[in-house]
Amino acid sequence: MSLLEYPVYQATINVNPPVKYHYLLKTGSGTKEEKFTRQATTSETLNEFFDRSITVKNHPLLPKVYETPSTVKQSKLFDDKHVSTILINAKASEIKNLHNNPKNEDLKYHVEVIYVNPYTVKKFRNAKLAISGQSTVKAKKLSYKISGLKTDDDKELFGRSSIKLRAEHMDPSFLRDKIYGDILNSLGVPTLQNKFVRLYINKQPIGLFDMTDDINSSHFLKNTFNGGNKYTVDNAVFKADYYPDGGCWGDLGYYGSSSKMYDIYYYKGDKEKYDNDDMVSDILIPFLKEAKNYPSTGKINFDVNSFLKQMAAEYAAGGMDNYWLRPGNYYIFKDMKKNKWSFIDCDFHYSLGLSGNNNADKLLTYSIQNYPKYNTKITTSRPLLDNIRKIKSNETYFMNVFKNLVKYSFNINALGPRIDSLASLIREDVYWDLQLPRVSGLSKSNDFKYTSKDFEAQVKNTSISSSTHELFPLKYWIIKRSQFIASQLGVSIPSSVVKSSLGYFSCADASAKDRNSSSAENKKTTIKVTTTKKSTTTKKSTATNISVSNNGKCGASYGRCPNNECCSKYGYCGTTNDYCGNGCQSEFGNCKSTNVQKTTKKATTTKASNKTSSVKTSTVSGRCGPSYGRCAGSNECCSQYNYCGKTSDYCGRGCQAGFGLCN
Repeated sequence: MSLLEYPVYQATINVNPPVKYHYLLKTGSGTKEEKFTRQATTSETLNEFFDRSITVKNHPLLPKVYETPSTVKQSKLFDDKHVSTILINAKASEIKNLHNNPKNEDLKYHVEVIYVNPYTVKKFRNAKLAISGQSTVKAKKLSYKISGLKTDDDKELFGRSSIKLRAEHMDPSFLRDKIYGDILNSLGVPTLQNKFVRLYINKQPIGLFDMTDDINSSHFLKNTFNGGNKYTVDNAVFKADYYPDGGCWGDLGYYGSSSKMYDIYYYKGDKEKYDNDDMVSDILIPFLKEAKNYPSTGKINFDVNSFLKQMAAEYAAGGMDNYWLRPGNYYIFKDMKKNKWSFIDCDFHYSLGLSGNNNADKLLTYSIQNYPKYNTKITTSRPLLDNIRKIKSNETYFMNVFKNLVKYSFNINALGPRIDSLASLIREDVYWDLQLPRVSGLSKSNDFKYTSKDFEAQVKNTSISSSTHELFPLKYWIIKRSQFIASQLGVSIPSSVVKSSLGYFSCADASAKDRNSSSAENKKTTIKVTTTKKSTTTKKSTATNISVSNNGKCGASYGRCPNNECCSKYGYCGTTNDYCGNGCQSEFGNCKSTNVQKTTKKATTTKASNKTSSVKTSTVSGRCGPSYGRCAGSNECCSQYNYCGKTSDYCGRGCQAGFGLCN
């Protein structure tokens, strides 16, 4: 196989599709062979990951409970129908220091980031990597923040310059953050988006992660609250925390012009130079005072409906780490030009039956009216929510949100099939993740030691044993909680999925328009990034089974056209030149071609090349390898991590002879 665009490799064979195939990966230590069969039905296939049987999978969608706000501009980055791959290359010493000191918030290193999905490869040479999280910095499997995602020509990663990779180490299903986000999307809440990625650092497998928005990023804010348009003023964002032992928590209450209760809010807005106390005093406290007076004035510059939807989701999911139960761990954002505040909930891993304190069963018994009593460490007062609910129209709206939520999206008929589909997509990656070594250097880091049996129980079971008080299966929680909500409001759970007049919520489609090659040849991509040894990939006859569309549309979201029809560049099926000519998507239908088609199969691997001829010289100081070229110095070696040097660290094991000298 030949390198198409690192880490994607391709091979071309003269065959007539359809053709069955699978891959063998040969390394110095032996041969690994896929145990399943793939099938190419067209002259071009997608980028496929070695030893993963599913490349793209269409999931059942949730009905919209409320319309998606017009301010939301969706990003193809969060197309959840596939698992993407992120490869990070950096100095080994810096990565080691980062992993050994996860509590050091000042550590941030320059790295190269390569993002691969089934359609494209994107590279960012000047990104930055840091450890992310608060309590999660103590985990054996660490979480990360990647920033500086801009190319040399100033293009972001599908409209995002900063992302977070959540380890989900406490959730054996890996799905709680994702399902919670799906529920918020069905409610029409402007919220952070997420999807699954697998991560490698310096060709070492790190694991499966939930890739999510970075709320502090201006790109997230403009695409979520401003229709993708750049803000012209510095906006304010505050993060709230929770510290009952210190006598303060983020309940959004007004306690006069000064109070230690305000010490729990942290400015995260656009200003680079600021005093946190001044920001809280000048911007946040006036809003808290306005909220206190809201029941008497009826005036508040705040998105009340969105906030109430998020509170309904917190209750439905039993969000342990969020505003209503644990007032903290959320953001509140002020659009300074519009003088409008918005609430942004976040961190949903402790939800949907995972409480973290061994009494999720008790949580199921608290009604909507006495919900805060579950947390006995602080008072039950939640000033912002309490004051909003004092307005009769708001309370009526709030209860209707609950009724509509269990009618459309928060019930087992809607969520059950989606859980099954998402679990099927990530199953192989979960099994892979669970057996990987962890990288944290902390001597007392936390590890839950879950197994594949835990994953299967969490995504499949609808019942529990009488001795279970914690870590309820997802479906069990959804069944019990939706029934309890319905009983409180005097409604019933529908026996099947109820169609909404608003349709269904779907992610932006990272369609074939983003292919990394416009060649008419067939391309099959397998990605393998775990070895630095020289390897060759052999194909046996075995891409993803693509369903047949039945609505005249085609593409990654709909499937292949029926009856040998062509799939146009706009995603519609037909037989004329408008469909079969320029831009025709050959992976989802026929296109004008010769009788015998070449099938190109692409596989990604960290293959080391022995060729030195016709390799360009790197123009980036100190860097080398497939993405850069040969070391500029004639006597320099190119290390396995794509850095130039002269010592054994560069010239010894893993040295890339195709891009410099080697011992």
